[in-house]
Amino acid sequence: MNEIIIGLLIVLSVAGLAAWRIAAGKAVDRPVKIMIFVGYFWLLAFVQLTLFAVIHFIQLHYS
Repeated sequence: MNEIIIGLLIVLSVAGLAAWRIAAGKAVDRPVKIMIFVGYFWLLAFVQLTLFAVIHFIQLHYS
């Protein structure tokens, strides 16, 4: 169970840092930057979790 929690924290950290870097480069007002950050954060988190689910599926069925 600890591995799952650590993995989720890593996914959230990577998504948060990447979204912050993307949002920081935009020349817009602060509320818009916050909305951009939230949008990119959830997009990146979803992509990472989907990628890990596909890798897990492939490992279970093809190894």
